[in-house]
Amino acid sequence: MAKMVQAVQKFGPKVVYGPTAKIDELAGWMARSSGLNPHAARMALGELSDAILFYLRRGSPVTLPGLGRFRVTVGRFGELRMHILPERAFLRDVRDARRYVGFRENLDRAVWTDADYKTAWDTEFPDDPLELTASDQPGEPTEPGQDNLAQAA
Repeated sequence: MAKMVQAVQKFGPKVVYGPTAKIDELAGWMARSSGLNPHAARMALGELSDAILFYLRRGSPVTLPGLGRFRVTVGRFGELRMHILPERAFLRDVRDARRYVGFRENLDRAVWTDADYKTAWDTEFPDDPLELTASDQPGEPTEPGQDNLAQAA
């Protein structure tokens, strides 16, 4: 039986990614917007990961104003993990759909209920029906971080 996450990945709204911005493009943009020499900007970007790694390895969190905070945490079994917490303003700006100029597809499906996903999935994959769990049953779209709208009523 298929899971809801599979149906959302297949049929739900998604970003259509353009080409990845590489270091030379970032350095060129920084040079144009700041007046830096493009080669100096590229060198600074190239050293950034080494600098962050140096401080994280000695146990120091790293904060990049306007971007966020990097820190090392420890998991239950002692494994080291990296936690990146974007600054709220940065995250808000990234999520501002009015200023997003990239491509997205299937935006009309942002209001689909679980039943809509089940219908689409079961039609395309009749031999692997979508399983709706008890938490999926109400089927109302929700905002991230909110209770399911049907359960809140």
